[in-house]
Amino acid sequence: MKWRLHPGWKTLIQASCLFSLIFLIACGGTGAPAPAPEAEPTAQPAAVAPTTAQAAPAQDTTVPTAAPALAPPDAGYLRAIETDARYGGTLKWGGIASSTLYDLHQTNSIANMGPQRPMYDLLVQIDPVGWEEIIPDLATDWQVSDDGLTYTFTIREGVTFHDGAPLTAEDVAATFTQIIFPREGVLSPRQTLFEPVQEIVVVDPHTVEFRLSEPRGFLLRAFAAAFNVIVRKQSLEDNGYDLRRVPDYPGTGPFKHESLEPGIVRRMVKNEDYWNPDLPYLDEMHAFHLDLGPKTGAACLARTVDFCWGIDPVSARKAQEAAGLTTAEITPVVRSGMYINVHKEPFDDPRVRRAINLVLDKQAMLEAVSELTTMYPQGWILRTDPLFEEYWPTVKDQPGYRTPTAEDIAEAQRLMQEAGYGDGVEGLDLIVRETISFAVEWGPIVQDLLQRHLNIGTDIRLVASGVWYEEMDRGYWDLSPIAMGVVIPHVGDYWATGWKTEGGRNYNNYSNPEFDDILAQASRTADEEEYKQLVFRGAEILDEDLPFITFGNLVISVAWWDNVHPGATATKGGNFWDGMRREIWWMDQ
Repeated sequence: MKWRLHPGWKTLIQASCLFSLIFLIACGGTGAPAPAPEAEPTAQPAAVAPTTAQAAPAQDTTVPTAAPALAPPDAGYLRAIETDARYGGTLKWGGIASSTLYDLHQTNSIANMGPQRPMYDLLVQIDPVGWEEIIPDLATDWQVSDDGLTYTFTIREGVTFHDGAPLTAEDVAATFTQIIFPREGVLSPRQTLFEPVQEIVVVDPHTVEFRLSEPRGFLLRAFAAAFNVIVRKQSLEDNGYDLRRVPDYPGTGPFKHESLEPGIVRRMVKNEDYWNPDLPYLDEMHAFHLDLGPKTGAACLARTVDFCWGIDPVSARKAQEAAGLTTAEITPVVRSGMYINVHKEPFDDPRVRRAINLVLDKQAMLEAVSELTTMYPQGWILRTDPLFEEYWPTVKDQPGYRTPTAEDIAEAQRLMQEAGYGDGVEGLDLIVRETISFAVEWGPIVQDLLQRHLNIGTDIRLVASGVWYEEMDRGYWDLSPIAMGVVIPHVGDYWATGWKTEGGRNYNNYSNPEFDDILAQASRTADEEEYKQLVFRGAEILDEDLPFITFGNLVISVAWWDNVHPGATATKGGNFWDGMRREIWWMDQ
């Protein structure tokens, strides 16, 4: 038996010059057939996602007040879903895979997840075959007290890190201490998911307890977030509890680091001592850095890489017609838009923020990047949230969401005048992550609209992915267009991380006590109607305060050649990083 997710969480889980840098290496031989699994898998892969993105179907939003008290038996020994799976081969994965910040706990970017995730394990994980359950990983089982205030995990014995050190409960405790109680200067984007956790206790070398101040129904799903990888306590201690500049700290995962050419490729090899003796199937995995959009699409069509993450819509249409290519779309839990530094002039005045919101043509901005990626408009409630269908019709034609009218622009100029900035302002810092191609395209559009309508002058500053996180955390910026992925389509995650006081990605230090109180209530309630009313009121507050300007939700197109067998892990999941460990992927050519 596996721990089955509460119904409210099921759907969220189901969801060029560069070529000269990439070595055209053969995919490897056919390899030896893998032994047939002892039993049939409990779930079959879902059909490939449709090529036209749609809003997520309605879900039950009820949040249980306590997780199940009974632990499941050990179900962590995964196998490929196909009975003819073969061992051997080298997978060439292509996508966003370049970052100067290597600490998975301090980032939330595909630039880290794509090339690093295969080297690390989790405490518990989303089942990459069924997607509707949370199953063991480095924890063989767990128990939750009747009052939902104590989670006890039994740690798998006999597991070693890539440097040979044994895994113990001390490593698990150190990992989550880093995530939940980060030291000064350490980033922790998912800290707010674990807000009720008050204490982490090592009971014995293979048992660890998490003690809470109040129940949290989605806590087990938080533990399973793909970035919450288990690292050595010694690795943290040796590096001052900051792994941002350490590209190859040891994990326990199915693949080990072999080499890194920054900005080009990370190579990994099979971990021959992996605790699951049947995995992985692949001998090697090479993660090539390719920009989101046409460059990845071109590499895919040219068969420079075997699996292509983030191809552009034009390439996706060509791939659908190409023999030997399979395509799919993933609608992740993502908010895209623009951060505003509410603690710096002139943005400390909400009238200025409202003026900016009124003149930015969101639909035009989404259309402007349509050759890079597909995006659909959304507001404060994400498209993957079950409340989206009820919420969106109430706001989509309102000022700030609709295409700006002459009246909207006039009102924006009036607000600037009222705030004392009728003559505009110059020299503002517009910081953009250079690896996010659509954000790079948005930079000049934002710059033009603000200058033309409000006489706001900006200087665009392109920075590396790791630098972006550090600059944002320090507050060294004014505006920043971006897309940010989260873990679950619940405001306890995607609002709390960004706008709760001291939230993990609250880069502008926005704070509103009423909003914080709404988030706390929404994270506790098990009443669907109460939850809805809280969320709708929270959206109203965000409309009034505007700590962020919402644009839309991107859709990620992926494609892979017929020599790759990723099972359901390539096409499902509420996020594009779930299933990226790729231990059950295999190749037959």
